[in-house]
Amino acid sequence: MLCDVVDRVGGTESYLSRVLPALARSGVEVTIVGRRVVQPHAFGPEATEISWGSDDEAARPAAARAVAKLVATLRPDVVMTSNVHDAAVIAAARTAPQLIVRVHDHRLFCPQGDRQFPHFPRLCTQAMSPGACIANAVVRGCCSGASAKTLRLVGARQALREVMLQADRFVVASKFVADLCAKNGVERERIVTIPPPFDGEEVSEAAPRPGRDRVLFAGRLVRDKGLASLIEALAFLPPHERPALAVAGAPTRESLPMPAFAAARGVQLAMLGRLDPDELNAQIDAATLVAVPSLWPEPFGLMGIEAQARGRPVVAYDVGGISEWMGAAGVLVPRGDARALANAIRTTVDPLRWLEFSAAALRQAPRYRLERHVAPLVNVMLDGPAVRAFEVAPERAREASRVLFDPA
Repeated sequence: MLCDVVDRVGGTESYLSRVLPALARSGVEVTIVGRRVVQPHAFGPEATEISWGSDDEAARPAAARAVAKLVATLRPDVVMTSNVHDAAVIAAARTAPQLIVRVHDHRLFCPQGDRQFPHFPRLCTQAMSPGACIANAVVRGCCSGASAKTLRLVGARQALREVMLQADRFVVASKFVADLCAKNGVERERIVTIPPPFDGEEVSEAAPRPGRDRVLFAGRLVRDKGLASLIEALAFLPPHERPALAVAGAPTRESLPMPAFAAARGVQLAMLGRLDPDELNAQIDAATLVAVPSLWPEPFGLMGIEAQARGRPVVAYDVGGISEWMGAAGVLVPRGDARALANAIRTTVDPLRWLEFSAAALRQAPRYRLERHVAPLVNVMLDGPAVRAFEVAPERAREASRVLFDPA
């Protein structure tokens, strides 16, 4: 497994910390290599660090040589990548008998990284191409606007896609991401959709509803996750109907104004900071509902199934892959419509509706048990290559290294 960061913090990292030990328990011998290793045993076996280029850095030939040497020494049956954006490293990984790319987010097919137009409220629905991406940079301010820096980044991402397209399989979490891959040139027969698992082995019996209604928001405290929009939604409710708000996540510069922003709107806000999995589960149990007000197109939205596994309803904006797991366990509203989100919260806290949503959450959650993820993932590995083994031509790897974005 070649992955970006070895840690327990973050959606991708949380996923890997569950799945890789489960793969090892199922009989798969797992070797973990990270671009950056924060907690060496976060994913089970001790991880090795090889510092290849991140998504906005130039490729690092020395790192590619180290990966190629490791592949030649270990002779793995499969190399799987997760958020690896160094084209030379991917070319080195392709020397293994089978290469599987797990697509966690939009960066592989979006130079901007989040498929949002920075200065416009709309989301991008186009396939990545030099013409479309450069036009959006000029007209909508994507990447670094009309600049040489943007040209280099668009060229780098195109080169990365060319190398990535030689993978045998692409594993994704949702139909939404599968469609994104297909739109960007991946044949459907090479795409495998396997939804991620929730934390823990079993569905928990729902904790009693709290005496006072409380909404929980948990995630990265950045604009795209929509915390400010959630606060605005709560402010639309009359004070006697307004639930308190608890926020779990490591503080960021963007989160610093949130207490004052909430206080000015009469919203009671508790900033809980970064929580470990057990602490987060306790906060889910202490909440009436969980909010997922993301403004960017979530590839899946892992927090939603965490809530369902504990019998808690969810309210969310209808973006990305969220509608694929929501089912009857909550309410979806149009992206960015804070008034509609307020009405969804009002509907969800109604005592009879809350019981219906909670029961639906517990019915749906078993779809996302860990073994229902690991078994098909192992089957993908056992299927063997879907395309003929491909060795990236030296000139292709050199070109990828040359054009990859240099932040200087």
